[in-house]
Amino acid sequence: MQQVAAVRPVAGPYPENEQAFTDLLAPVIDSGFRLACAMLHDPQGARDAVQEASLTAWRKIGRLEDRAGMRSWFLGIVANECRNARRRKWISGVVLGLPRKLSARSPEDRILAGADLRRALARLRHRDRLVVVLFYYLDLPLEQVADIVGDSVSATRARLYRSIRRLRPDLDTEEALQ
Repeated sequence: MQQVAAVRPVAGPYPENEQAFTDLLAPVIDSGFRLACAMLHDPQGARDAVQEASLTAWRKIGRLEDRAGMRSWFLGIVANECRNARRRKWISGVVLGLPRKLSARSPEDRILAGADLRRALARLRHRDRLVVVLFYYLDLPLEQVADIVGDSVSATRARLYRSIRRLRPDLDTEEALQ
């Protein structure tokens, strides 16, 4: 029998073992979790999405052309996992039972204050919501958002403008982007 040579070069951009992969992925896990939380509004679902994205990244690490693009590549995988998770009906059926009246200002009040925005974000299509979350919540530059989404910078900018108009029709787009 012939022995098959290792597919991955030792000095190449690919990790040689699990620890090397963990070291490569560790700096982007937090960003991935923040993206998933913003997209799913469910911390446990976000953890699951990031875990699935990590497994997908492990399987497809050979497709990563350059380690410098690791963050964009991994956030794209997380975004796809979030889209798949939102398609499942059980996530959209989860409802938190909050009391109708709260007697004192509580953390729940602060959460409920942004409920209209969260509902408006939830009504956006996946790609529109993704662009808004990446640009505003993760504070990524438009060029990196375009790379994650897989569109040109001008198409991503146009998607962002349209998404903002859908969120708040009376808001001036230029004012929102400053």
